[in-house]
Amino acid sequence: MSELGRGWTGGNLFRPARDVDVRYGHGLVSKESGEWPRYVVVSTRTAWKTVQPYLSSQPAGAAVVKMLDWDHLEEASDSLPDDVDLVVGIGGGTALDASKYVALRKELPVRLVPTAVSTGAIIHGVFAKWDGHSTIGGGAEWPYCDFEHVLVDYDLVLEAPWYLNTAGIGDILCMYSGIAEWRWSADQGKVPAVDESLTQPVVEYYRQIATEFPKTLGTDGALTADSVGFIMKSVHERDDRQIASPHASGAGHSLTQVLETVLQTGLIHGEVAALGAVAVCWATGDYEELIQQLDSCRVRFRPADMGLTKDQLRDVLEYAPIFYSERDMETVLASEPVVGERFEQFWKFIENC
Repeated sequence: MSELGRGWTGGNLFRPARDVDVRYGHGLVSKESGEWPRYVVVSTRTAWKTVQPYLSSQPAGAAVVKMLDWDHLEEASDSLPDDVDLVVGIGGGTALDASKYVALRKELPVRLVPTAVSTGAIIHGVFAKWDGHSTIGGGAEWPYCDFEHVLVDYDLVLEAPWYLNTAGIGDILCMYSGIAEWRWSADQGKVPAVDESLTQPVVEYYRQIATEFPKTLGTDGALTADSVGFIMKSVHERDDRQIASPHASGAGHSLTQVLETVLQTGLIHGEVAALGAVAVCWATGDYEELIQQLDSCRVRFRPADMGLTKDQLRDVLEYAPIFYSERDMETVLASEPVVGERFEQFWKFIENC
């Protein structure tokens, strides 16, 4: 186990995900919370309401956060008592990242209790600096706060709507779009030929996920404890299984930031990442396998299922080239923007695929 680190900068130094202690089981929150020292909770409204029956001891204070803007998080931190020994983050990505901020500010250890296995925030100590609904800087400029361990309580997680959990698979499969971009860019003569020794193992990994996940579902198609464990373990190992190449753009995943900046609304991270990946893959002409995998894993990515209107998606994709250009990201969504008639074609496709 690597040493826990923290700092207001140097976010790229966070502990590798492979070293994170993730604990699985039934009744974990009830058992462990009875042994917690004097603690405070950072959560969101729904997550805090859901978890309370599971707690064997009550916190000294609870901060309910709505967003990751740092002024908001500072207020949340200030609302909590200082005479405590532990911060516990309970919820999805917003709550877990907010708990890292509070722990860093109060110089306290932090533990994470996800109420849905839907995001990399569960296994990453780094968290972004947000000004309103936009991030500032990135990587080495962001803070990080490694956490002691993660409790994946099957009963608690299964209380979440199924699509919050399958979104975690969307956050993994979305990176197929990087391979599609590399293939497309190589065909355009913009980058070297695809290195199949790098891409093929990743493609096979995604195929394995799409094949094995449906086997975890109950006879009625509902998620089970095995489904939760499968998703969380996939999220846990994804950093070591993803492709590492400057030619495999992460633009599909980054559409989550584009959407948040434009719409300033909290749609589900993994679903937006999946939609971004489909947009990239459609633009490169390499989309069929990704869509099949997303559907096999019950990941929502179609705007109608996500509550995203045509006008909203048009605004997001029109801003995308600006966003990527400002960050020097090479992507087909910037070089061949999905705007105008091209957007109309994509909308027709995404509605009917």
